[in-house]
Amino acid sequence: MPKISVIIPCYNVENYLDKCIESILTQTLSDIEIICINDGSEDNSLELLNNYASSDKRFTIINKKNEGVGIARNTGLAIAKGEYIYFVDPDDWIENNEVFEKIYTKAKNENLDMLIFGGYSCRVGKNKIQTSKGGYSLKYVPKKYFNRIFSYKDVKNDIFKFPSTTWTKLYNRDFLTQNNIIFQEIPVGQDQLPFFHSMITAQKIAVINECMYCYRKNRPNSAMTAKKRKSFSPLYVIKGIEELLIKTGQLEEYKVIFIDKYFSKATSWLGKFDKKLKPQYYIEYNKTLEHLKRDYPVGWWKYFTANENDSYMQLKTKRLCAKMKYKILK
Repeated sequence: MPKISVIIPCYNVENYLDKCIESILTQTLSDIEIICINDGSEDNSLELLNNYASSDKRFTIINKKNEGVGIARNTGLAIAKGEYIYFVDPDDWIENNEVFEKIYTKAKNENLDMLIFGGYSCRVGKNKIQTSKGGYSLKYVPKKYFNRIFSYKDVKNDIFKFPSTTWTKLYNRDFLTQNNIIFQEIPVGQDQLPFFHSMITAQKIAVINECMYCYRKNRPNSAMTAKKRKSFSPLYVIKGIEELLIKTGQLEEYKVIFIDKYFSKATSWLGKFDKKLKPQYYIEYNKTLEHLKRDYPVGWWKYFTANENDSYMQLKTKRLCAKMKYKILK
């Protein structure tokens, strides 16, 4: 059994794969398997992956039609054999060659369900890489969680102070499979459901207060760097987490926390949405809002209304006013 299964979903990333994979192959922890899912790439990604596999038996290459990152990650997870699971995006890289050794040793020694660490935001130029500690670092995590083991019971009100990205976590494979923690099959934000699911389930969690992953911020044509939103994903995340909480019997405990976070995100997206697609998003957004007002009138959304042509700043102001009104009148 490998110590870590590294799962990499790949779609049209021929220009980035070498840097990503080389950062994995140079790790001091060599007892790993590397599962690469070619998600219907139309460039030379598959050829590059096969070249690596031809000279290294640790590689498993899965070639499939394009269905999105969520399905690709779930496909890799279904065949993984490692004690622990680590997800890497193919346009990013591991910060140094001792990362796997460090995170595996801590997770194994403390029998963790999940180990959390930070990531750098990196802008790659022609001659240099600008690195910063952005929202993927641990700067918002309360210090009380450092140097200790804690569980989901301890973090209820602090869940969203932890980075939600999948590549800032090392997961125990048995923990994931036994709790059926999987990715949503949506265009963007596939990692939000497994992040939330793991944070309300894990019995043993620890943090390493270091940035160990390098996230490429300025990749052209990336869904996450697009200025105009075109995906309904925030609405799908709300629905997915609601269904999860109903299934696990935890809806009453977490409904205010998750709605506040993810409906706020859906609202900010309304203000940034692509003009051609915005009318349809607005329809679905309003359906979600009416559902929340009717079934969960326990937060600021009770007093919130939005117009289709509201700007990002108008929506932000309206949300602030609704929060103040709810606080006064509740």
